[in-house]
Amino acid sequence: MLTTAVTKIDGQVIWHNSEILPTIDPHFFDVEWHRQRGGLTGSATGRGAAYFLRSGRHDLVLRPFRRGGLVGKVNAELYLNRGAERSRSYQEYRLLGWMVEHHLPVPRPVAARYAPRGLWYRADLITEYIPQSTPLANTLYDAPLTSDIWNNIGQVIRRMHDLGVHHSDLNCRNILLDADHQVWLIDFDKCWRREGEDWKSQNLSRLNRSLVKERTKLPSLFWSDSDWSALMAGYDRQD
Repeated sequence: MLTTAVTKIDGQVIWHNSEILPTIDPHFFDVEWHRQRGGLTGSATGRGAAYFLRSGRHDLVLRPFRRGGLVGKVNAELYLNRGAERSRSYQEYRLLGWMVEHHLPVPRPVAARYAPRGLWYRADLITEYIPQSTPLANTLYDAPLTSDIWNNIGQVIRRMHDLGVHHSDLNCRNILLDADHQVWLIDFDKCWRREGEDWKSQNLSRLNRSLVKERTKLPSLFWSDSDWSALMAGYDRQD
């Protein structure tokens, strides 16, 4: 069970996994602070920018919440303030913790920050790094995957759906494969638990569209209709 402590400093609220970070302050969410101390080990750019950190014996991922699209060009990092526990960082932190407790393969949450500024707030999330992991899209650049791996991807998605977790952006870059080809799901911003069935097929359709888009960009992508059939066979399998 996730053991969460709450630290409040200068109006900010930080939830943190006390087994990994017994104490924490806002500096821990500052990329330059880690860089100056030699704790910044890498980064991934783009709207979903992520920074890879080393803290003690833990490898972590820091993700500042950023807006995309036209709104992001004007207001990249401020969100309407509706209270700490309704912040996007806390909502994702709590959902990840719940999924870990229910044995879904997602990164363990480490810390979330809510930093209010009048009518607005900034948000950040830190999770554990999944070692030697690669987005599904990237693995398909180099070699085909076996039917068993596609089956496993489908089974993991089915487990998530059976627990009622709606992944609002299920795509081939939010599915990771590690060195042992274990399947991991990431990026649960704006995701939640819900009832019903229709949204599950919508999740799967979104994933399919993302694979089609990757193949359009790179016709040599190692993905075919038979691979999708193998994924769906795993999804439909009843254990």
